[in-house]
Amino acid sequence: MAGVQGSGRCRSARSLLAVVVMLAILLPADVLASDVWTRLHPLVQRYRVGEMDGLDRDLDCIDTDGNKNVQAVIAFLRARIRATTGDGDGAQEAWKAAKAVRAVSAAAYDWAGIEVLRASGKLGEALEKLKGFRENHEQFRWAAADLLYTRLYELVGPPAAAAEVALQLYDKSQLHLPRDELLARAARLTQLESPAKAKALWKRLIMQHPESEFVVEAAIFVDPATLSDAEQYERMERLFGRRAYERCREIGMSLWKKGYRLSEVGYYLGKIGSERLRDDYPGAAMFLEAAMDEKAPLAMQALNSYSLVLAKLDRLDEAIQHFDDWIKRYPDAPLDKRTEVHYDRARALHVGGKSVQAAENLCEFLELHRNIGDFNKYWWFVGYWYYRGGEHEKAIAALKPLLGISNPLVGGKARYWTAKALDKQGDREGAVAVLAGLVHRMPLNYYSGLAEDLLAQWGEKQRIPRRPDLSKVPFRDADAFDDMPSTPELERLRMAVFLGEPDTANEVFAEVKHAIAAKVGKVRFARFEGDLSDALERYAARRETALKKHGAVLASEPTVATVGQWRAIYPRAYATHVVAAAKRFGAPEWMIYAHMLQESRYKPWLISGAPAFGLLELLDRTATRLARELGEDYALWQLMVPAYNVHWGAQYLGALYKKFHRQLPFAIASYNGGPMLLTFHLKVSADRKLAFDEMIDDLGPHESRNYVRMVIGHFLRYLAIYETPKRAAELREQLLPKVWKADWLAEPDY
Repeated sequence: MAGVQGSGRCRSARSLLAVVVMLAILLPADVLASDVWTRLHPLVQRYRVGEMDGLDRDLDCIDTDGNKNVQAVIAFLRARIRATTGDGDGAQEAWKAAKAVRAVSAAAYDWAGIEVLRASGKLGEALEKLKGFRENHEQFRWAAADLLYTRLYELVGPPAAAAEVALQLYDKSQLHLPRDELLARAARLTQLESPAKAKALWKRLIMQHPESEFVVEAAIFVDPATLSDAEQYERMERLFGRRAYERCREIGMSLWKKGYRLSEVGYYLGKIGSERLRDDYPGAAMFLEAAMDEKAPLAMQALNSYSLVLAKLDRLDEAIQHFDDWIKRYPDAPLDKRTEVHYDRARALHVGGKSVQAAENLCEFLELHRNIGDFNKYWWFVGYWYYRGGEHEKAIAALKPLLGISNPLVGGKARYWTAKALDKQGDREGAVAVLAGLVHRMPLNYYSGLAEDLLAQWGEKQRIPRRPDLSKVPFRDADAFDDMPSTPELERLRMAVFLGEPDTANEVFAEVKHAIAAKVGKVRFARFEGDLSDALERYAARRETALKKHGAVLASEPTVATVGQWRAIYPRAYATHVVAAAKRFGAPEWMIYAHMLQESRYKPWLISGAPAFGLLELLDRTATRLARELGEDYALWQLMVPAYNVHWGAQYLGALYKKFHRQLPFAIASYNGGPMLLTFHLKVSADRKLAFDEMIDDLGPHESRNYVRMVIGHFLRYLAIYETPKRAAELREQLLPKVWKADWLAEPDY
């Protein structure tokens, strides 16, 4: 049946030939050539996102009209597809037919040739070609080339030389090469010739990479139980730093039972139970208690963490007592640290049902320290906690200084809670006026979204802006090469783009851009470069330029006249990958863009302090598990490549979306703070019968609370400028639910 369908597709494609021939009389040759590329484009997009099923067959259906450049590109794509599927002979035939690609990018063509040799089982020849490749194309995919080089060397040998290569590469890059794999390879290849040397390498692996999957293999030769307590402690610290908390806890418990460095070990075990995995608060209290003696090296951190744990265990009086002990013990601690402890203390009172006392205590401290950084961030809680404690007049007075601030996470929330306080006082008219001002002055953010819902609930829909259906406004998705003059540089770049490899396209673009700009002029070149954003996978700089140029437009509702400027600031960045990943993993497309914007501002090279990597700021620990679930090869450097980062990030977002039964705020919060934090918060919030707006603003860590509100704001804006009203309304209900449930699936539990 598949063969019959394929033949049908080919017949349909070839039936266009008569029309094409007739048009040849009327249209210039360069337009016809463009049409051939247009027909090829969707197949290249499928190749870029890894949708290989039937792709080789569909490429055969493209009538190239004799265009040799198109024929070479198709042959190149076939070679890579067939190499991926293990068809070595077919890959070899296609690769030879793609020889013209070498003039576009010798590196890309030679790399494909190495893949073809591997698929043909010619590993020795592939290794020799790779040696030359690494010398001639030193920068091109160097991490992938180095890794393949050492893997092939292990298979081909000789063992001693292969081991030496692995060790040489070990120190080359901590980020781009899997150092644990290299060390394991060196040890494995050394085992027969020099067991003692191999044993030293295995021990080095166990010590330096205790989180590695290769530790299991290393344990065959070096029993971890024979390590000294000091060595085990060193491994535990390293595991904690690399977020391998389960294994860290395992070693820590062993040391705890031995009584080794109880205060430090207790601190790490307590942090894991209360602030990392968040799965054992009673145990965390016990461990932290051993770490908070005044002379203990981590006492300052431990005492604060212990106080927080007591509050979570509903031992409020004890928690407050220990917060006060901390304040007395460390009067000279940095002001930002003292501020956070006073905030934690007040928050414990608030969660414990003493919101007014929390507001008064925090207010008293802040009045003495108005010079602290982020003063408004903390001052807002004074007004909010007064509101939650029923002191509405005091809440309004406390929030008043913040009303004029343009930041929606300060001024917006001050307006929102002021309106709710006014309503509680019986001043519905005043409350409506404040909410209407919020909606019109700060459009399409988290708090204005809440304000719109409240206005609708109060029968004040006329105060809500009527938004046009902007999904009907087409957005620019032009063929970048349309209307461009025919030049050798442009034709070379077009071929590079259609190879479906952004690194190759960027390499060629860097070489030809000056010649193209000189030919077409600055203005036309700027538009051309913008139209190549998807092919080159570059959005950050263009978006930053748009924000500087058009940022003022965000102060007003988007219209047909301004939607182009809005879309420049909120682009469908990396759409080729986002659309495919959203479809595969069930995450809303706009959710992925919103997270990407908040995490990295569309910068694929970004590395946070966590560290988290790339567009969606994935942790190595999380990405490793995501790739393993799909049976995919994984290396850390891949997280800086948009195709991989979006793929695994969307996988995680889709899983969280399902986990919380499409309650988007909870999936969003979990992406930042982890599911364990969110599920604990939902349990507590359900017991306290909190409304949705209160529940979100009671979320513990500042980062997670701000994160969920910012992402919801981005999401609302994407819906307004791209989505149909019907679908936008459906997703908006999920973003700002009127009723929420403390209900979730067991997985994922990353």
